[in-house]
Amino acid sequence: MGSTKRFFWNIIASGLSTDHDIEVLRKIVLLNLLIILGSFFLSLLGTIAFFEADYLLGLIDLTIALFIIGLAIYLRRKKNHYLVSLVGTITIGIFYSFLIAYGGGSNTTYVWLFTYPLISLFLLGSKLGSVMSFLLLGMAAVVFTLCANFAFLASYSLDLKIRFIPAYMTVYLFSYIMEKIRSIVHNRLKSTNLTIEKAFEEIQERTVQLAESNQELQDEISERKRIEKALRDSESFLEDVIESIQDGISVLNPDLTIRHVNSVMEKWYKDNMPLVGKKCFNCYHNHDRPCNPCPSMRALQSGRTESDLVPGKPGSPIEWLELFSFPIIDREKGEITGVVEFVRDITERKKVRQLQARLQQAEKMEAIGTLAGGVAHDLNNVLSGIVSYPDLLLMQIEDDSPLRKPLVTIQNSGKKAAAIVQDLLTLARRGVAVNEVINLNAIINDYFKSPELERLKSFHTNIHINVNLEPDLLNIKGSAIHLSKTIMNLVSNAAEAMPDGGEITITTENRYVDTPPTRENSDLKEGDYIVLSVADTGVGIPPKDRERIFEPFYTKKKMGRSGTGLGMAVVWGAVKDHKGFIDIRGAEVKGTMITIYLPVTREILPVNDSTPSIDVYRGQGESILVIDDVKEQREIASGLLNELGYTVSSVSSGEEAIAYMQANSADLLLLDMIMTGFDGLETYQRILEKHPNQKAIIASGYSETNRVKMVQRLGAGQYLKKPYTLENIGLAVKQELEK
Repeated sequence: MGSTKRFFWNIIASGLSTDHDIEVLRKIVLLNLLIILGSFFLSLLGTIAFFEADYLLGLIDLTIALFIIGLAIYLRRKKNHYLVSLVGTITIGIFYSFLIAYGGGSNTTYVWLFTYPLISLFLLGSKLGSVMSFLLLGMAAVVFTLCANFAFLASYSLDLKIRFIPAYMTVYLFSYIMEKIRSIVHNRLKSTNLTIEKAFEEIQERTVQLAESNQELQDEISERKRIEKALRDSESFLEDVIESIQDGISVLNPDLTIRHVNSVMEKWYKDNMPLVGKKCFNCYHNHDRPCNPCPSMRALQSGRTESDLVPGKPGSPIEWLELFSFPIIDREKGEITGVVEFVRDITERKKVRQLQARLQQAEKMEAIGTLAGGVAHDLNNVLSGIVSYPDLLLMQIEDDSPLRKPLVTIQNSGKKAAAIVQDLLTLARRGVAVNEVINLNAIINDYFKSPELERLKSFHTNIHINVNLEPDLLNIKGSAIHLSKTIMNLVSNAAEAMPDGGEITITTENRYVDTPPTRENSDLKEGDYIVLSVADTGVGIPPKDRERIFEPFYTKKKMGRSGTGLGMAVVWGAVKDHKGFIDIRGAEVKGTMITIYLPVTREILPVNDSTPSIDVYRGQGESILVIDDVKEQREIASGLLNELGYTVSSVSSGEEAIAYMQANSADLLLLDMIMTGFDGLETYQRILEKHPNQKAIIASGYSETNRVKMVQRLGAGQYLKKPYTLENIGLAVKQELEK
């Protein structure tokens, strides 16, 4: 398609290129178009004239056609458009004069005259073209005038003559105006081109100047790019340094708006993205005002580095953060323009410290417990005589004997001393031997009927105790005695915290725990718990005392109103033995609330039997071997069992028992667990070799241990805790013999 266009352009432009002078191109193109169209139509009309037998007209048409074709050839060779235009216009004018004089077919050839003003004006310009146009008009007027007098001239009607001249003039005027306008436009364009050329020369001069300026600018740009690259490299290096830090970095404005963060902060707080533009206290801590304390606020005010431990975002795995706030100081103005927060996740470190603290506490409690357990064991042996012998003596004297009251007093004092021993065992976490189904509401109600509460009220007359117990409180498994002591100690502590009086509120409720109530209780498992809360309106617990509150012998109670300082240690041991958790809340001067979580059981409470008569657990002369390395314990157990009607023998060690059973037999062994030489487990194992189904019960001043349970798995019966009483030893022996 491109080659076709170039071919036709080559013909109508006489071989000139498109960048030739526009005016010359215009005239040459116009000439070629007129020649092409004219030669085509003249050839066609000449041929038609020959067919119509008008040989003169046909000959002239073909002659003119050949002539203008010759002009085209001359134009292509010489490119003299003016000569071709002049000769062509004159030739066409002569031809049109012939046509109007000759008339042609039906005297219609005059219509060609209307094209002449267009041709002459467009080719020769307004002046010469006007002359040629009026010459042709004059020739037409001569023909119109003489046509009636000469037969060889074509004849035209008056009506045509009248219309021809105005029509011709109209075409002339239109052509003249168009050519004039074209000429004016051409001149203006020419003037404009001159102006443009002049401007172009100036532009060239300016271009040279601009090139010089551009070179200077390029040099400046290159320098600027070098500086910008150095700045970007510096910023990139700084960003790489910041991103390489595995702790959080947060840059704040003076109003605590976040200006910049590193990827660690974006990872920690991805749920709050984007972080930039938000307030730090809202974005990081879900607060609507600055935190208190806020190390960044302090750094902005003091101009010094500040630090603090702050809690992480609620609900996130980041529980604790170590925050360092560094003020940003403008070195020129000396003003603080912001603060950089360096944030480190110390959750794991905090947990490790907590675990270490728990381990240290456990080790300390274990050490104290070991000491307390040994002391308790020895005290149990000493107390056995005080608790057990009064039972034997009271059975042997009359009801109105003056010795009965002193004996009962001695026995009660021994039982109180035994209770202190139980506190020591609880402290050692060896005291929860009973694992029965109990209801805490019943224990609380029993405590309110106890002489211990009455004694407490006598010391604290200005306190009021409120009780709010859930009616359908679920049951738990454990020791009613230890939980009763727990309640007693909590209430006693609350009363001591209110020297000027106040209120104590005891609350129980069922609660399903799905998340730990505090970070300190993170080991609390999901499930159902009964919750005991004891709250007071007293002086509260100072922070320095809170960590020591469960330490043994640590007390701030007044002498004479409490005992040994074991109260809260007993609470701690009892709760841990019941697989529970303790939560302490409160502040100094604002009161304290201690909350205990204990796992529930779905077992139902057993039916409460009345105290059995002594006849129920009397023996029928069955043989019993008492094995104990403490003489007093052997004598007490033997005396009680003899009084109950049993046949009793005794030995002082495991080795003696094994030797005795080699030659003898016994219906039941009363076996002390802790002995020098062979202990209860080793002794029972050796006896079973000779007597495979030997019945036995285990006795000890300690609580149940793994070795006690091993003895029971071998076939021994229940566990009997010292000191002995007539009832507990009688029932234990009777139940085991009846199996």
